[in-house]
Amino acid sequence: MKKPNDHSQIVRILTLVSALGAILVWPGGAHAADNYKVTLSGAPSDIAGRLRGISSLAQERRPYPTKATIQRAGRNDVAALRRAMISAGYFTADVEFTLQQADEPTQKSAAVFTINPGPKFTFDEHQIIYVDAAKQARPATPAALGITLQNTATGTNVQANMTAIRDALFSAGYPNAKTIGHSVTVTNASAGHARVVYELTTGPKASFGNLKFTGTVRTKTGFLEKLKEWQTGKDLDRSKLVDYQDRLIATNIFQSVEVSPGVPNETGAAPILVDLEERKPRTLGAGLSFSTAQGVGGRLYLEHRNVFGAGEMARADIDATEIEQSIRLNFNRPFPALAGSLFFETGFVNQTTDAFDARTVNIAGGASKRWLDGRLETRGGLYLDASRIDEGMTQARPTIVGVPLSLVWVTEADPLALRKGTRASVNITPNFGADVFTKVEFQARSRRNIGANDRFTIAGRLHLGSLFGTSLDSVPINKRFFSGGGSSIRGYDFQAAGPLDLSNTPIGGRSVIEAALEARAMIRKNVQIAAFVDTGTISSRSTPDFSGDYFTGVGAGARFFSPLGPLRVDVAFPLERRPTDRAWQLYISLGQPF
Repeated sequence: MKKPNDHSQIVRILTLVSALGAILVWPGGAHAADNYKVTLSGAPSDIAGRLRGISSLAQERRPYPTKATIQRAGRNDVAALRRAMISAGYFTADVEFTLQQADEPTQKSAAVFTINPGPKFTFDEHQIIYVDAAKQARPATPAALGITLQNTATGTNVQANMTAIRDALFSAGYPNAKTIGHSVTVTNASAGHARVVYELTTGPKASFGNLKFTGTVRTKTGFLEKLKEWQTGKDLDRSKLVDYQDRLIATNIFQSVEVSPGVPNETGAAPILVDLEERKPRTLGAGLSFSTAQGVGGRLYLEHRNVFGAGEMARADIDATEIEQSIRLNFNRPFPALAGSLFFETGFVNQTTDAFDARTVNIAGGASKRWLDGRLETRGGLYLDASRIDEGMTQARPTIVGVPLSLVWVTEADPLALRKGTRASVNITPNFGADVFTKVEFQARSRRNIGANDRFTIAGRLHLGSLFGTSLDSVPINKRFFSGGGSSIRGYDFQAAGPLDLSNTPIGGRSVIEAALEARAMIRKNVQIAAFVDTGTISSRSTPDFSGDYFTGVGAGARFFSPLGPLRVDVAFPLERRPTDRAWQLYISLGQPF
């Protein structure tokens, strides 16, 4: 056998290496759109950016080294651009593609899409067609369903209209309504008018049947039935089932809740199937805190839900710091008929502060009612306080009967993490005892999120309070307003952000102003940093003194988000430090400040 000579082997090797080099190097060596530029001529301004994003050529996703490959990509883009124009309501749009070869080798070829959009169409007629049989006539027009549909002829609006029709059928007694499809017909091309036909199925019309519960162990079904807001036999409205499911979840006694209509019987009555999983009835919790103002603190609580099977909640809280110890017992019984509840509270508080020493026993009861889907709550009741107060060389034993009335607006979803929402309240409490006085307070806190994924948060808090009807000396010192500490004006000792007597002891006041602003930023998935400023003043006047001397603290901190909630660490400094004020304060606790 004749062997190839060395020269021919070298040629073959060099040829193979060159081919491999071309395969490996060429795709990365050429840059997309190195030899062409794209122009969209005639594109409507409202969708020009969207069209450029659809075109593969315009996106420069890959290189097209030859005229033939550019033309092939342009033809593919034409079809995509036409579909996008139709979806945007330009039903008679036409798109053409031309490739204009460059005159000079150094110039780029021009890939030109010429768009003739025609008129932007509107729907001058909406028609509803049911593709399944039914015993009774069904609503055939949007007006018959009590809805108004979008008339701008876009694909997004068509889908929104179909959803609106289906939801209206849910409310009209057709819980199994489904959208099948749609078709669009041009009725007047020159005027830009079209007709859209929506195809749906409804199944048989249904009415509210009896509730059927599964998964109830401790819970009384009679209590759950009182939470519904419909009458058996009325047309089934699926939105009422969603509201009912939300109310069941709000009882806080279920791990999971699912509410759905069953198959209607021969009379059209559909059983309402309620599948429940009850939570464990008891929760035991604990927490620790520390601040240079109040020292080491601890909290222990026990919550017992669904005590007697009708959503009742009993809770015991024990809180202790170096200056205040308390135990509180609460019992709440839902009252579904009035969308409210009855409550009973009692407790004991021992306070040992720079201003006074006091031991107080209180007992209270009343009722609350929710409005506007639970966002608004009104409360009213009666309480009795009996205290023993040691204030320097004097001792008092005031007994006070109060009639607290409150209005609370809440849109907060998580009261511990406080990521979003607002809480605002107005409290008016006439008090009767040795002296008669009325305590009025307004408190509000809110947050605004900024940036992608709510990375930045601006949070604010405001507290205004007044005592009317008697002099400062006649108000029991434990009922006066004080400020200072981790929950009011950070940077100052507990109760110290206010007037002092000759022995530098806080004396409190008849009015208070507090305001705080905090900027927060997520720097990691579970880590947030914050900078804040708190300010406020205490006055002996019965109305807030906006021109008084303000105490202001500034500082920074971090929040570490854990499964139990955000762990907060703040360091604050008083701006106008008095000889009695510390140079800085440290606060460590669970939960956002506001």
